[in-house]
Order: sequence, then structure tokens, then C-alpha cells
Amino acid sequence: MDRGSVHRIVRARGRARAALLAALVLASSPLWAESEAEPLLPRPRPASAPFSDAPQADALLVRVYANTARDDEFVEIGNPNPESTDVSGWALTDREGTATFPLDSILQAGGRLLVTRNATSYAEDTLETADFTMGPGDARQMEGDAPRLADAGDEVLLIDPSGAVVDAYAWGDSSYAGPGWIGRTAERMGRGEIAVRGRDGGGGWVDRDAAEDWEGIRHHRLGQSSFDSGPFELRGATTAVLSPDSGDLPLLRFLGAARSTIEVGVYTFQSERIASVLAAAADRGVRVRVLLDGSPVGGVEEDEHRVVGGLLAAGVEVRWLAGGTDVVKRYRYLHAKYALVDGSAAWIGSENFGTAGFPSDHEGNRGWSVIVDDADLAGILRNVFETDFDPRRPDSMAAREPGLVPLPPAPSIVPWPPEPPTPPRPARIVLAPDTTLDPEGILGLFASAKVRLSIDAFYLDEVWGDAPSPFLEAAFAAAHRGVSVRILLDGSWASVEADTGTNDDVLERINRRATDEHLPLEVRLLEPRGSIERLHSKGAVVDGRAVLVSSMNWALGSATENREVGLIVDDPVLARTFEISFDADWDGRPTSGVDAWRLEDPLALVALYALVAVASALSLRKLRPRNKDIKPGARVRTRVSLGAHLRGRYREVRLLPAQLVAQSRPRAGRRSGARRGRSEARGRVRGPEGD
Repeated sequence: MDRGSVHRIVRARGRARAALLAALVLASSPLWAESEAEPLLPRPRPASAPFSDAPQADALLVRVYANTARDDEFVEIGNPNPESTDVSGWALTDREGTATFPLDSILQAGGRLLVTRNATSYAEDTLETADFTMGPGDARQMEGDAPRLADAGDEVLLIDPSGAVVDAYAWGDSSYAGPGWIGRTAERMGRGEIAVRGRDGGGGWVDRDAAEDWEGIRHHRLGQSSFDSGPFELRGATTAVLSPDSGDLPLLRFLGAARSTIEVGVYTFQSERIASVLAAAADRGVRVRVLLDGSPVGGVEEDEHRVVGGLLAAGVEVRWLAGGTDVVKRYRYLHAKYALVDGSAAWIGSENFGTAGFPSDHEGNRGWSVIVDDADLAGILRNVFETDFDPRRPDSMAAREPGLVPLPPAPSIVPWPPEPPTPPRPARIVLAPDTTLDPEGILGLFASAKVRLSIDAFYLDEVWGDAPSPFLEAAFAAAHRGVSVRILLDGSWASVEADTGTNDDVLERINRRATDEHLPLEVRLLEPRGSIERLHSKGAVVDGRAVLVSSMNWALGSATENREVGLIVDDPVLARTFEISFDADWDGRPTSGVDAWRLEDPLALVALYALVAVASALSLRKLRPRNKDIKPGARVRTRVSLGAHLRGRYREVRLLPAQLVAQSRPRAGRRSGARRGRSEARGRVRGPEGD
């Protein structure tokens, strides 16, 4: 038999399987109610063999995108086995439309296959290529009809050529209760959100045929990144920057040092002084790019529109991260606050680029930032920036302003100098939503605490959805180990007295729990005082050796929906700087000005005391007996002859008899003014303590 005949037989068998599947579909039960599909089609009859009979599934549904902004809904299947699976003739159905995999569809071991309704739309929204399409696009074509997944609720079934249900996923108001699914339906996804099967501790997919397989505290959105930055060694110098103490000068100097490129990713940008430094950099040939959130809470303010217009007028590339009618915004908020200079140094912090975070008058937010002169760290963050800024992304929109008013001239500054290399220190990037909940990240940092854990937070949510906050529970776990845990929250009016202010209530509940459990954990509020108007930092210090500096608030949305950037680094010098600031805020002491001067280093204190002791000893050697009930020593001599010279050794004080003083007269060639001067000198010698 020739090769062509073999192919014809294989194709015939494939058509036979498809015909059998179509027959099963046509023989299915009554119409499914309330679906978006038009016209309504019969649903396939599930096979009688229960899914649980199979010890290990040949394939699993791992991602489902139903609530779309465009026609690019998709279903992705994965292979949990170490062997490849031939899925030719298998099908995906919502019991209304059924799409069948064509011949020679191979699901590789540990691999995935993604089937979308429109491969062109999918590629435009994700910059990725689908494996199969049920409609237009440059991908292999599925056979049959495309399922039309309902936003409010539906089900997806993966069935093999015999009609047996291999796997199922049901959500929202679906009433499916057949093979492959047990119990209630999973929660429905919001617009642009993707249902994702959970992973177990070993990295495998969880498979219990239940809603819990699909429900986690993180909601994934279309087009989000999946960075997995592990630990690395930080070799560059690190510099702590405290707001409002340092004002805006460190940031201005950092940006002003750029020679080739500047990248900025920040939530809001309202400082004309900072913007003017970027404009000056662009004017001298530096490529400057800025990515801002296009829909911050309360909307973009006029000050920011004016700053953006000035940046555009200077030739700076500015883009908004924003959604639209048919555009899914990848992150709830671009809430990061970071900047990169020349691809070799990074600024990471808690403060937006405004006058509250970086005040020129040194009055504003308490914030933490760090300058890191390290090319590896800058390279990691530059990949993040390029992914988020990418003009091909639908939600990365070019900024346009009707009025491009030039910015004021940049202030005169001395650029930030390059720092010499330092010994390597363990570090890790914290990137939300990609890695915030990794066991080795913030949770691992808290778990490493042995003596003390100090946490700064603008606010803290105790409950995330229906579960307790993992970060708060990690802090309590540290307290159970005997670690002294201190949590400092913002105590400004907006955080305790306004309608949305709850920090005082959070303080009361957490402190009561710590008291009930007899734990060394306490929460305090940092009330506005001195130059600090509110606590806005989001960081932690562990045992005076490791520090977290980040933009992420301690809340569910911040950790799982926003784009946030932070850094964990084992650096005792850096950690000590932030811990001293934390201690002062905890005790209500200032951290700037004369009142803030304190010497806490024990060695430095010993050196200071030694210096004072030596200085005192030297001073005592200079002292002489005074005329306070002390008779002059033998070296003090008097001569009573008229006209005689009053001789004495250098620095010797002479006590003269009263009659000599009364009867003396000027010598020839002396001025009376000179005598008056000497008399004043004698009067000063007779001070209260003889000093």
C-alpha cells in the first residue's frame, strides 16, 4: 500500500471519529438555558464513566478566558504526565458548540496547547501565538463549531474521541453537575480576567474536580507578565533615602547623572522639579521614557497633565497604562515607583514623583527609597519596563496633551557619583503580581526573622477576600517564635478619621489578638508631627540585617492585581539606616534637624566618652589656684617700691596689695588706656568659678 493510501485511510478514520462525536452531540439532552450563543445548539451527552475512575488524567484544562473585551476567548489544556498525548479527535465543548482537534495534534509531555476563538485578536492582545484557532488567524484550524463561553456562567468540557469527559470546569451560574466536576461552581471571572488552575507545593496542577482547584487569592488578567526572578547577588553599592528628610535632591541628582537612557515607571507624576531634570536630560540627547498609570484613584490631576505636557514638549516619550472599551488593562494600577539610569543603576521606592513624596522644603510623606548601583538589578527591571511600556500592547497608550507648555529650567545639581563595587549580598526582586506571594519572597523574609521584625505600612488589610492576609499571618507566626514584631501604620486624618480611614480599628483588633495570644506583637500609629505629614512607606526590616523597600501596600489588590516593584536585600548597613528611622518614628522622635541628633553606635559612644575624658584632663592641667580663699603660691611675688617693674613668668597671675594699686602712677611713655585694659583683664580673672 502506498503512502498516499495510508494518509487517505488515516483521514477517513479521523472523519469517522468526528462523525461519531457529532452524533453524540446531536443526541444530547435539551438546550442549555441563557447562553450568549445564537442559535442555541444541542449539548453533547457526557459519558457514563466517572472522571475519578482514572488515576491520572491524560490532559487537564488549565486556563479558561471567557469574560473578554474582544473575540479572543480561549481555552488552554496541559499535560501533567511525563509522556506525550495524542489529542487528535479530542474536543472542547460548552454543550452548545464543539470544536475538535485535527489529526496529528500532539500534546507534549508537560506541555500546553492553547485554543482561541480568534488567533489574530489573541496575538494583538498578548503578543503570543495560539496553537489552534476556532476562527480567523494564523494558527491550526479546529474542526466543528466554536463554543461561545458566557460571561455570567458556563462550562467547558474536554472530551476524548469516545465521548468520555476527561476534564471539566464550571463557573458562575452554570448548573453543570456531570462527570469531571463535583460540588458548587467556581467563582465567575471579571472582565479581562482569566481562570487559572492552581498549583500544588511541588509545582503540579491541583486536580480535585472542584471549584477550589480554580480559586486562589490572585486573579489573573489578560496579557500580564509571568516573570520568575529568583535570588541573585547584589554587587553594587546601596544608598538609603528617607523622605521627607532628604527632600528631592537625591532623586534629582540620580536622574541628572544619566548619559544615555532613563526609564521611569511610576503611579503619579506631579513634580515639575523632577520633570525639569528629565527634560534637561532629553535636551542633551538622553533617551527618556516614562510610563504612568492612566486611571489612578480620582483620575489624572491637572498638575500631572501639565507635567506630562512639559515632558512631551521636551521630547520625552510618555505613555499611559490604561484600559478601554475593547482594551483590557493588564494591571489594576501601575503602582510601582522606580527609575533606571543608563541601564546600570536603579531607584526603587515607596513614593510617587510628587511634592509630597519628594518635597523640596523637606515636609511631606515618610517614605523609603534605595539607590542601587548594580547592572544586574537594573537589567531585571529594564526587562519589566520594556514589557510594560511596549507600544505594541493595546493598553500602553501614547500620551497626548492639548497644551505643551515648557517646564521651568532644571535646578542646578551635582550629578550622583558612581559608587565602587561592594561585597556580594543576597537579594531578590519583589514584583507584583508575579512573585509577591512566592514562599521565598516577602513570606520567606518574615520567616527568617529571629529577634525582631519591624514593618512600615500606609495601611494593612487583615482579611484578603475570605482568607486572612498571608503577610499578617507570617508576622504573627514570627511572634509565635518569640520574635519582637512592631507594625507602624499611618495615623493621619485620612487613615483614621475619614470615611475610609480604618487604621485605628485595625490597630485595636490586631493588638487585642496579640494580647489574647500573649505575643510580643504591637501596632502603633504614626501621627503627623514635625516635617512628617503621613506615613506612606511600605517596607520592613528584619534583625537589623535585611530590608524590604517597595511600592506595595499590604493589601490583596496591591499584591495580586497591581504592578508593584520592591527589593529585598541582606545589607546590614542599609537595614540599619531604615531601622534607626523606624525606631524614631515608633518612639515619636524626629529624624531630622538638631533634635534628631543621636549617637547610638556603642563603639562611637565609647570613643566620644574617651575624647571628652582626655579633653577634660588636658583642661584641668591648665587650671591654676584662684583667689577664692586660696593664698598665692611661692611663685607669686610682689614688689612695693615705687616705680619698680612688676616682673613675673609667662601666664603668671599676680595679686597686688591694695596700697600698691592705690598709689601707683603711670610710668613715662605708658598710656592710661593700657592700664585700663589690664584692669579689665584682672576683673575677668575674678569670675564666679575662677574660669
